[in-house]
Amino acid sequence: MKICFDTSVLIAAVVDQLPQHTRALEVFANFCESDHEGICSTHCLAECYSTLTAMPLPRRIQPHEAWQIIEENFTKNLTIVDLKRPLYLKTLKRVSQLGLRSGIIYDALHLACAESAKCDQLYTFNLRDFKRLNPEGPTLVSP
Repeated sequence: MKICFDTSVLIAAVVDQLPQHTRALEVFANFCESDHEGICSTHCLAECYSTLTAMPLPRRIQPHEAWQIIEENFTKNLTIVDLKRPLYLKTLKRVSQLGLRSGIIYDALHLACAESAKCDQLYTFNLRDFKRLNPEGPTLVSP
């Protein structure tokens, strides 16, 4: 089985101060112990870095720590899909044709990655937004 992870699940899996941490960590740990293939996009890694270094935690995550978290947890356990120009343009067209605005483009890029990689499931805590994108392929799952 091929599983795509979006930023919301990956961040919650590695930041124990978030309310979804236990559920996300369980899903990610179970995935890591399985023989399933995990996917995330290059864009997802950039979002993870941005989120990790911006979160208002009692002890802020420093840039070098964010890189270590990403490298040790995500790049070692997931196949990283490089989103190319045609996929970006197709995704921009998709959200514009659906009349969607603003940050949903980032969820659309995760979905486009999952669809192009022919993933069976996409894990996210943002089910509502992903459903607005009319997914073609992966089953949307919230941990």
